[in-house]
Amino acid sequence: MSAFFISACGDSDSSSAADSSLEFSSSVEGSSATEPYSSAKESSSSAVESSSSNGSSSPTATPSSPSTESSSSAVASAKDYCSTNFRYKYNHDEANKKFTIFEDHSYDECQHLNGNYTFTHIDEVLQHKRSYIFVGDTLVLIQNNEGDPDTMATVLVGGSTNNLLGDWSFTTCDYEAGSISCNNKPESYTVHYVFEADSQFVYYTLADGSCIPPESLMPSDGTLDKDESYTDTYAMQDLYNSIINIKKGDTQNISIYPYDFFLQSGGITIPSEVAISSQSKYAVTFTIGGQEFSATLGENTHRIQYYSDSQSEVDLDLASGSKVCHLHYFRDAKLTSETCKAENAPNFELDTHEETGVEYVDSYNVENIDEFKACLITLAQ
Repeated sequence: MSAFFISACGDSDSSSAADSSLEFSSSVEGSSATEPYSSAKESSSSAVESSSSNGSSSPTATPSSPSTESSSSAVASAKDYCSTNFRYKYNHDEANKKFTIFEDHSYDECQHLNGNYTFTHIDEVLQHKRSYIFVGDTLVLIQNNEGDPDTMATVLVGGSTNNLLGDWSFTTCDYEAGSISCNNKPESYTVHYVFEADSQFVYYTLADGSCIPPESLMPSDGTLDKDESYTDTYAMQDLYNSIINIKKGDTQNISIYPYDFFLQSGGITIPSEVAISSQSKYAVTFTIGGQEFSATLGENTHRIQYYSDSQSEVDLDLASGSKVCHLHYFRDAKLTSETCKAENAPNFELDTHEETGVEYVDSYNVENIDEFKACLITLAQ
């Protein structure tokens, strides 16, 4: 579940077209941001004690709570430092144990109607509705979309029994059918939800209680992200395997995913058929089946991280002997008034806002993946 309950599953009721980035485990581009991580300290995760053999507690479980003094000092130190980007107005219906958070949301969008494309600035207020219950002194926030049989819940500890107001800590515990179960997974930091009389905000702390600025947990909008080595990524692993398959006569299992040049996970698995003779950040020379190849990425290869998506570009030359196959890929999720034109329609990926039926351009794409695959087959056979 999303640590920011206000954005889980994009359940907003909006005054205008809802932004597609308000979805589970994503972040919001523009004037607000949501938390893509599910995080809490081990002490918060284990605060709800299990009372049955299957790890589920009874509805009367009473987890331990931090002292009022330490909680108050944490809130005081966090208000000006950590919560600047994550404060929202909300209405609290205490009698019915419900509340609605109002999120001012602003963004630009390339909208499509009857073959015409219009670059539009949108200001809207998203409404995130939740109900809540107390299980002992554990707070459970419940989301249940109309017509959706699935209920999502967020389990919080640290406040006062039967009182929404206060400082609550996110846990990795689950709530279902009156029972709470916890995996006691240790986390490096704690996400706090603070409910005040007319506003709600979020801040983060380390185990010692010190505050973490939110910008340290997610990239700032427009961050240029270049990996240490584009040749030690999943895209190269797929390229090696594709060449191996082609040499075995299999031209159907060719996997070329340019965006994977930006994905690393502690090193890739090099197939035993691959012998690498030289490697750098942008280039690698290798041999498969007695044939030597050289892969070289242009220095324009990059990714620019946005809050909710990115711009990415890949230029790759794969050569063997005198033959070269060129791969070009460009994708930008942020449209501009210059790109939002009918002449660029062949490069648009469209989507539709479910709430309003408005069609918009989700991204601008230029690529030659199919041509590259065809060239690779002739290069590697």
